[in-house]
Amino acid sequence: MQHFRLIPLLLLVACGAPQVQIAVTPPQPIRRCLLLTTNDSESNFDGAERGADGKLTYTYPLARIAAAKKAALAARPGGVLLLEGGDVLQGRFLERQDGDRAKAAADNWPLYEAAGYDFGVLGNHEFDNGPKVVRRALQGLHQFRLLAANVDGAGTALDPADPGHPQGLFAATALVECGGIKIGLFGLLTPSTRTISDLGDVKLKPLQETTQASLTALRQQGAETIVLLSHLGVDDDKQLAQAIPGIDVIVGGHSHTKLEHAVRVEHNNRLAPTWITQTGARFERLGRMDLAVDADGHVLDATTYALELPQAHVPDPGIVAATDKLLAELVPEKVIGKRDYAWDVMDIAHSQYAVRASRAVAQYAARVSKHHVDGGLLNTGGFRSHTIYPPGPVTNLEVSAIHPFRNRVVLVTLTGQQLKDVLEHACGHAQNLEHGANSIVWGVQVRCDVARTPARYKYVDNKPVAIEAHGDRAQDVTVAGQPLALGKKYTIATLDYLARGGSSYLPLQLGEHQCLDGKAFKADDKTACGETALLSDVISEAVTAGELDRP
Repeated sequence: MQHFRLIPLLLLVACGAPQVQIAVTPPQPIRRCLLLTTNDSESNFDGAERGADGKLTYTYPLARIAAAKKAALAARPGGVLLLEGGDVLQGRFLERQDGDRAKAAADNWPLYEAAGYDFGVLGNHEFDNGPKVVRRALQGLHQFRLLAANVDGAGTALDPADPGHPQGLFAATALVECGGIKIGLFGLLTPSTRTISDLGDVKLKPLQETTQASLTALRQQGAETIVLLSHLGVDDDKQLAQAIPGIDVIVGGHSHTKLEHAVRVEHNNRLAPTWITQTGARFERLGRMDLAVDADGHVLDATTYALELPQAHVPDPGIVAATDKLLAELVPEKVIGKRDYAWDVMDIAHSQYAVRASRAVAQYAARVSKHHVDGGLLNTGGFRSHTIYPPGPVTNLEVSAIHPFRNRVVLVTLTGQQLKDVLEHACGHAQNLEHGANSIVWGVQVRCDVARTPARYKYVDNKPVAIEAHGDRAQDVTVAGQPLALGKKYTIATLDYLARGGSSYLPLQLGEHQCLDGKAFKADDKTACGETALLSDVISEAVTAGELDRP
């Protein structure tokens, strides 16, 4: 029966009968955008490396990343974004011969722009020299766009309104097309910037509310894929992704985490997962994430993620020349002493270099002020070069790289209880290596028991303003070998930054403050002790005298 029905149909076709044409929609091609990422680069443009012979060589990682961006664009015109996860305005390239850090900052970001960076986020170290320096640096940018949705600078020194920038000096969000994908981007700055840097009167908005508002705004503008440029740290990135679904990719920074594989955060409501990336620090690696998106805007594949060495690319000659130009404006490098043992700045918590630096601060303060000094106290966040320096010559720029902040040595007199509160703050963060958490002390001994009760603070605008309950984690405290007496007074040599309550050291802020010349000052006086030696100068003097090599 089937054969008799088929033959007439074949005859009709053969005789030219009208044919019915069925329209077939071809499958929509998958769209792709390649994200190239770095974070916490700290202006390590030249990639200076010192060999065993003491000579410096330069690897020019930024120039190599510029070449990587050009090569990627040649293969995928319009399908590549180069992104930065914050903390650019820091490092050796701020140590100019004329001491003008505002000029140095204004020179740094444009070099990233010339290298092809598209978007970045404001990091806490951008504010090390205050919002006015950030403003001057932002005024030199035109294509490289900085994002910070939770930063409210209206009416402050960082007000985004500027005659030369109709779209504002920085923005909360951005919408861009990459590889045919409408990508929405927004940036978040860590709230800890309030205590570990100088925000001035700039305000920070709550993270979760800001994130939800940014997602809503970008989706309304037509964004298919959402990328967060985060300077929060990888742990906070995970928490935020779990709390607020809808972020497709987080390009992270702040914690200096080298993620060999993208972290996948699943959501219970079956929305697409969030992928988190981070590349370490100081141009150590270049991240590559290949986003694949279908016709409906669903992220099909974000697992094509890898870290590569910038050395895989021949440096762009234009960026090399611009880097050399900035190098010529730096403080000249010179040998100031030698080290007979390696300086392991990788492991600050157990570094003999760090302890001896605290000792050098205490001895210098006692020598210059003629005051009895019980010990020295520095914070781990003040040690910035995470490098192992082998035995050999020491240069001034090496010391500046380890201690880049212009912190000055001061004296703080504390009661025994206040000193214990200081150590409680350090012990309370003993398992959290975020910058500014731990103390490096000399002359003081303490055992931290994190199983005990931590101190409890009252906070206003993410900043501690009062101790509501003393902690009990600092155990077996001794000063100069003697048990701590809570009612006795002790004088500690430390930094003006910490004495003003920086890095949440509220107990130091509550003590009695004195410059090394004997003048008292209030914690909120940022101009006090202007003639006091910088920490980097104190360490340099100790190196020249051979004091850091003494046990």
